Amino acid sequence: MFNKYLIHTFILFSFILSSCSPLPNSQVHINWAEQTLSQMTLREKIGQMMVYRMNMRFKDVSSEKWKEINSLIASDGIGTIHLWYGDAGSSLAMMNQMQSASKVPILFDADIEYGLNQRFPFGTDVPPLMAIAATGNPDNAYQVGKIIAKEARAVGVHWNLSPVVDVNNNSLNPIINTRSFGEDPDLVGIFGIALMKGLQDHGMLATAKHFPGHGDTETDSHSSLAMIPSDSARLWSVEIPPFKAMSEAGVDAIMVAHVHAPDYQPESEIPASMTPFWIQSVLREKLGFNGVVITDAMGMGGITKNYSDAYALIETINAGSDVIIQNYNLKGSIDKVEKAVNNGEISINRINESALKVLKMKAKITLHKSAKISLDGLYNSYHKKESKHIAAQIAQEAITCVKYDSKMFPFHLKNSEPLYVIDIYDSENNHDKSNVTKGLQKSGLKIKALQIDESDSKGVLDAMLNEIPKNSHVLINAFASPKAWKNRIFLPGNETDFVRSLMEKTDRIILASLGTPYLIQEFPEIPVYLCAYKNNSVMQNALVNALLGKSIINGKLPVSIPGIANIGEGIRVEKIKQNISKKSFSKGKEIIQVLPEEIGVKSNKLNQLLNKAVQDNAWPGGVLLASKDGQIFFKEAFGYHSYDKKRETRTSDIFDLASITKVISTTSAIMKLYEDGKIDMDDPVVKYLPEFKGKQAIHFDQKSKITIRNLITHTGGLAPFKQFYLMDSDPDGRLDSLFNSEPKTGIGEKMVYSDIGLITLGKLVEIVSSVTLDQFVDSLVFKPLGMTSTFYNPSREKLHRIVPTEISDQYRIGLIHGEVHDENAHSIGGVAGHAGLFSTVRDLARFSQM
Repeated sequence: MFNKYLIHTFILFSFILSSCSPLPNSQVHINWAEQTLSQMTLREKIGQMMVYRMNMRFKDVSSEKWKEINSLIASDGIGTIHLWYGDAGSSLAMMNQMQSASKVPILFDADIEYGLNQRFPFGTDVPPLMAIAATGNPDNAYQVGKIIAKEARAVGVHWNLSPVVDVNNNSLNPIINTRSFGEDPDLVGIFGIALMKGLQDHGMLATAKHFPGHGDTETDSHSSLAMIPSDSARLWSVEIPPFKAMSEAGVDAIMVAHVHAPDYQPESEIPASMTPFWIQSVLREKLGFNGVVITDAMGMGGITKNYSDAYALIETINAGSDVIIQNYNLKGSIDKVEKAVNNGEISINRINESALKVLKMKAKITLHKSAKISLDGLYNSYHKKESKHIAAQIAQEAITCVKYDSKMFPFHLKNSEPLYVIDIYDSENNHDKSNVTKGLQKSGLKIKALQIDESDSKGVLDAMLNEIPKNSHVLINAFASPKAWKNRIFLPGNETDFVRSLMEKTDRIILASLGTPYLIQEFPEIPVYLCAYKNNSVMQNALVNALLGKSIINGKLPVSIPGIANIGEGIRVEKIKQNISKKSFSKGKEIIQVLPEEIGVKSNKLNQLLNKAVQDNAWPGGVLLASKDGQIFFKEAFGYHSYDKKRETRTSDIFDLASITKVISTTSAIMKLYEDGKIDMDDPVVKYLPEFKGKQAIHFDQKSKITIRNLITHTGGLAPFKQFYLMDSDPDGRLDSLFNSEPKTGIGEKMVYSDIGLITLGKLVEIVSSVTLDQFVDSLVFKPLGMTSTFYNPSREKLHRIVPTEISDQYRIGLIHGEVHDENAHSIGGVAGHAGLFSTVRDLARFSQM
C-alpha cells in the first residue's frame, strides 16, 4: 500500500515551509487591480473574462490572424490567451510585442499536464499524473510542478490549467483515466496539492479541474454532456473532497466541467458549468472557494449540442463563472455579453466581480510590474538536463509490474531466440517503430518488429499473425491513452481480435500498457503485465530500462483493476547486474610537474604570448599545459572565462572538448572492444547496427560494406556533417535520419572527416557493450587512468569550473555554459561519439601517458 507516513510527513513539511515564507505585498496588488478596474470600459472588463485561443508560432505581420489579435488588443483588450503550441524563439517575440501593445497585461495559459514538451518543442516530458502517484511519493508531484513552472514561465506561460484532481474510479472513463492521480480521494488531494505547490512556489498559477468531478463518467464531455452517476453521499465522499482540499490549500482557479449529476442537482440536465447550484451554492458557499472559476472550453459537445453560444455565455456568467474559454469568436462573445448587460440579463456587478478576480490573479504574479519575457530566464530554466534527469527518475520509479514471470523478463542479451515486439496503436495510419522497440533493438536483442494500427484490415493482421511462429516470445506495446473525441479507452475491435488470436498461438506474451492500466481486463490470461501509463518519451525510455533489467521495478497501482489487482499492489522486480568487463587499460607512465630548466626548456615567452592574445581579444582566456617525456614544464591559466572579465581562469577549469571527444572517448572505446575480442576492425557496421543500412535501396550495397575501420579512419564515404538537430523529432528520430544518410563518395576513395561516422561508432559501442557510451568509457578508461574531471553531461555543481563556449542566437538562445556546444550532440542527449566530452588539461595529460 501507499506510504501514508511519507505522505503525512510531506504535508507537514510543506506547511512548515509555507508558514515560514514571507507574504507578498498583497494590498499593493489589490490596489492596482481595483484602480485598473475603475478605469476600464464595460467591453474591456468583459474582455478580461474571455480566453482567446491560438498557436503561438510565427505569424506573418500581414496575416489575418495577426491583424485580428492586434485589433482585439487595441479595442477591447484580451484578458487571457490560451496557447496550443509555441516555440521558444518566435513565441517570445510575439508575446512581448502583444504585452507592449496591451493596456492591461495579458495572461497566457496552457494545459500542461505532462510537461512543457506537450506544447513547446524541447520542453521536458514528465510522467502523467497516474504514473507520479504510482511512485507513492508526493515530493515527485512537487518536483514535476517545479519543472513545469520553471520552464513554462521561461517561455511566457503564466497559468497552468492543471492539475487534474478528478477521482478516476471508472475503468471505462475515456477522457480522464491516467490524467488522474488515481481512485483514492485522499491520495488525489495530497498529490494534487503537492503538484500545485510546485507550480505556485515557482511563480505559476494553478488550476484544479474538472469540478465537480469527471472521474466516474463513461462519456467524453468534448463529445457530449457527461453524467456523474452519483448521489449526495457518494459525491461528498468521493468526487468533491479533492476540490475541497485544493481550495483550502490555496489553488488559484477551479475549472468547472460540462458534466451533470442528475441524482443530486436540482436541475438535472444542466451542466455544472452553467448552474449556480454547483458554482455558487457548492463551490463558493459550501467549499468556501474565493478564487477564479474558469469554464472548460465552451466549444465542447457538452455545450454546443444543447445550447447556442449566446445562451451558454449568459448562463455561465450568471452562474458565477469568471473566465470563459469561449467558442473561438472573442469579439462576438464580447458583443453578446455587452448586449446582455445593457439589457439587464447580466448585472454589471457580476462583470465587475469577475474582472477584478482576473486582475488580482495577474497582480499576484506581478504581471502589472513586468509582463515581458527575459531571454536570461529562458536560458536559465528551459530545456535543462537536470529537469530531464528528475523526470526520468520519477518515470523509472513509476513503472508497475502487475503480473510477473521471471522466465519471460527481464530480457537477457544472451538469448538467441528472437523476440517479437509488436507496437499496437489505437489510432489510424501509424506504423512507426515506438521508442520502446527502437530501444530494445539498440540493446543488442534479436528483435522482430511489427506495428499495427486501427486502419489495418483483417487481411493485413492475419498476414502478420502468420509471420509469428507458435510458442514465440512476444512483447506487445499497447498505446491506448485518453484522448479527446475518441470516446473509448480500450483498443479498437480489430486490434483486440488480433491479440486474442495471438494468444491462441503462444502463451509467452508480455503486455506493456503505455496508457490505461485497465487494459489487462481485456486479456486477463496474459501472464506478464506492465504499466507505463503514457506513450511519451520519458515513460517509453523507462519501460525499456525496466524490460532490460537496468532498473528496479517498484511502482504501485493508484487504481484497482477489476478482477486483476487492487489499489496499492505492484510486484517488485530487481534489476540485473550490468556486466562491464573488469579488465581495463593499464596505467602508463605517471606524469609529474618539473621546472622548465630541469629538462632544458625555456618557457618565458609563452606567458607573454598568451597574455598578448588576451589583450588583443583573440580569446578571453584559456589554460595551457605543456610536457615532455611525461614531465609537465608549463601549466598556466591566463585571461578570463568570458569577455566580461568577471571570472579569471584557473588551471583546474573544465572545457568542452568538442571533437577531441572522437579520440579520447570513441576511439578508446572501439580499441578496448577490439582488444577484448568483442569486435573486429573489418566487421561491417551493419553486423551490429542493421539500421545503419538505411532505407534507400540505392545505397544498401555500399552501406552494408562499410566497416568499423572505415568509420574510425573516415574512409567510409559518409558526409562530414548534417543538421539533424533542426529536425522536429526526438533523439531516436534524429538517429534514424543519421543512419539513413547517403554516402557522398565510394568506400576508401578518400578520407572525409565525418561526424556521422563517429556518432555511429558511439552507438555501436553501446550495442556491443550493453551499456551507454559514457558508462563504458568512464568505467574502462577514465577511472583507471585517474581522469576524475572527464565526463559527459557535467553536473550543475561543476558549473563554476566550466568555461562557457559561446553566446548563441539560434537553436539554443543565450550563453552555452555547462552543456555540450555541438548542436547534434546536444539534440541526442549530450552523449555522442563525435562530441560531448568535458575535461581538464591535467586529465588530458594523463590520457597522453596511457
